[in-house]
Amino acid sequence: MNRTGTSQPAPRPLGGVVAPFADAVCFVAFVFLGRDQHAINGGLSWFLTVLWPLLLGWFVVALATHLYTRADRTWLRLAVTWIAGVLIGLVIRELFTSHGDSFGTFTVVVLVFIGLTTFGWRGLLLAWRRAARRRAAGVAEPA
Repeated sequence: MNRTGTSQPAPRPLGGVVAPFADAVCFVAFVFLGRDQHAINGGLSWFLTVLWPLLLGWFVVALATHLYTRADRTWLRLAVTWIAGVLIGLVIRELFTSHGDSFGTFTVVVLVFIGLTTFGWRGLLLAWRRAARRRAAGVAEPA
């Protein structure tokens, strides 16, 4: 029996076991693109210094919201993880990496990029699944 008291398997969260990895790729892309945009050649050490606080903030909140383990209220769980996770990551970055520039324009840029990419890949996956179900059911695609 699952947690709803039925013998049917519990619905899987959107993205399944791939979701945490896909979200991490969004953060890696953000840091990589930011490095190129600002022509920073700090190497792996710089890359990890920027990346780890953001990932830590994200995954701590994702665990608290059950983003990767519950299939209900996916978009709400994602929204809370997005805002709180990024902001906590920025606080961690400010406290432990001595950047001194974590708030301001950087906050807006990271929120926009991570929001677009984490919501974006899920939206694309959902659209692909719906289209596949329509094709399997023999329903014509809308023009």
